[in-house]
Amino acid sequence: MLTLKASSDFQRIAKAGRKWTGSAFIMQVLKSEDASSPFRIGFTVSRRVGGAVQRNRAKRRLREMVRLFLKSGAPKGYDVVLIAKTSAGSMDFAAMCAEFQKGIAAMGVALK
Repeated sequence: MLTLKASSDFQRIAKAGRKWTGSAFIMQVLKSEDASSPFRIGFTVSRRVGGAVQRNRAKRRLREMVRLFLKSGAPKGYDVVLIAKTSAGSMDFAAMCAEFQKGIAAMGVALK
């Protein structure tokens, strides 16, 4: 799993990408100029989510959700940012995964 680290990448995706809102997270997706570029993902968990323990739990759950999604094959040419909401740390994990699949489909991310 390639992760986005640079602030400029997050800003570029926020400015030019499409946005989908779920109950546990907000998903921002930008199709890369190069269709053969690898799938990259970034995670944002602000202090609004809670203390350090809640933020770390939310990040772990988001990473695991994406890891399970990518197990079936990573789509190429997309940059995705997941912004955690307060419920990301406490929502049922299966429901969160289903919500992620729904968001990916709504954003038109073509699977392999």
